[in-house]
Amino acid sequence: MPSTENLPSYEPMMAAYHSAFAAELRAMIDWLPIREGDRVLEIACGDGAYTPWLAARVGPKGAVTAVDISPAYLRVARAASIRSNVAARIGHVAAPIESLPLPHDTFDLVWCAQSLYSLPDQAEAIRTMAAHARPGGTVAVFDNDTLHQLLLPWPVDIELAVRRAEFEAFSEEGKDPNTYYVSRNLIGLFHTAGLTTIQSRSFATTRQAPLGVSERAFLTAYFDNLSDRVKDRLDPKTRDQWIELIDPKSNRNMIDRADFSLTCLDHVVIGVKAS
Repeated sequence: MPSTENLPSYEPMMAAYHSAFAAELRAMIDWLPIREGDRVLEIACGDGAYTPWLAARVGPKGAVTAVDISPAYLRVARAASIRSNVAARIGHVAAPIESLPLPHDTFDLVWCAQSLYSLPDQAEAIRTMAAHARPGGTVAVFDNDTLHQLLLPWPVDIELAVRRAEFEAFSEEGKDPNTYYVSRNLIGLFHTAGLTTIQSRSFATTRQAPLGVSERAFLTAYFDNLSDRVKDRLDPKTRDQWIELIDPKSNRNMIDRADFSLTCLDHVVIGVKAS
């Protein structure tokens, strides 16, 4: 196994997410307009969860180039490719999106999954993706809106307080907080980049109790990350109620309720580069 040193703190959550929703995420990849023999560029590939699925779509005559700025993530992504049966179709490149060492007008599809929020300039990132697509090629972005990503059975007043505190935390992290709600702006960003024939599709995935191991791991890590941001920004009463809802030792822990369910909302936008 590759070292987890220098990986972002949210990596365990994302790994569990990819495992818990693998069937639905692969169906998302199957929806993309990829043909056998295509050349695909994956921007900010992260742990490489999507890369083998893309490589399976392009077939033995196609190729996938997976790019990430993080050497630690590229180690994990390479290991994931090696474990697949399509490693020969996959190449990895360490580079920031601002200076990709790759030719323009080359790729049949340029893909970015749940990473646009992390890039320095979202509008410029989509323009860069479009520049690397061939004329008539496709740009595809999968991302979420943090405010609406997960529908959970928590009290409305607690949810509103937590989401308000989360936005305040984003605002103080030195980055435009709107980047965390990017999916609501994707169509506009695609228009700004000059892409045409723009299509948007939302994928809703629901899980009910009893949850599997990966689903519980994802939610536990999700709540841990969220709590780190918001707990010190909640009033004492709300903070106590919030902790009761997410503490595995609490009788009110949401995950352990027999009637627990969650719905995850994912959004994909695709657009075509003019010929």
